[in-house]
Amino acid sequence: MDPKERREMILDKAKKLFAEKGYHQTQISDIIREAGIARGTIYQYFKNKDDLFVRLLEKYYEKWESTVSLERDMNLAAVDPVDYFRLRIHRTLEFFAGDPDISRIYLRMGLGLHQELEAVIKKFEERIMDMIAADLSLGIRNGHVRPDLDLALAANLLAGALLRTAYYYFGTGREPPRDLEEASRKISAILSPGIFNPA
Repeated sequence: MDPKERREMILDKAKKLFAEKGYHQTQISDIIREAGIARGTIYQYFKNKDDLFVRLLEKYYEKWESTVSLERDMNLAAVDPVDYFRLRIHRTLEFFAGDPDISRIYLRMGLGLHQELEAVIKKFEERIMDMIAADLSLGIRNGHVRPDLDLALAANLLAGALLRTAYYYFGTGREPPRDLEEASRKISAILSPGIFNPA
């Protein structure tokens, strides 16, 4: 196994354990055993459990941004704003459906993480909220989104709603929706009246 493949394998085994046991209950020895590697091997790639966890989250944050990004796929001037909103929701659900362990890790960590880990989580949340706020600002400038909308509050509400919904669908072990398109339509129908100007 080449170094890049081994690093990815370690991250994958750690991800499964963090999803099953939680961050605090997962020990470096658990990861070593699950990966079938010597203790020294893990330290060739990661300084400690915190470093491994941070690298894992950063990897999936980048993947999430790439997954939900729509600009390269469409002419934003020609798209209906509610359809754009629904598609963002759909892409977010697809991301978490493709890797339910990530929603379990992210939403089950709880409080009490030390400063470096909290900073990584905060960075991801800020990326989500910045993306949402940018979309809403664009909608206001184009006359689609209510001009009186509190952008910071709306971004927080939408981010929280989407992350919690992803956990509900994919992180709890219940039967996920068979049709993500339909689920996205339902979510959009609930949220859109508070965001968009009446047609």
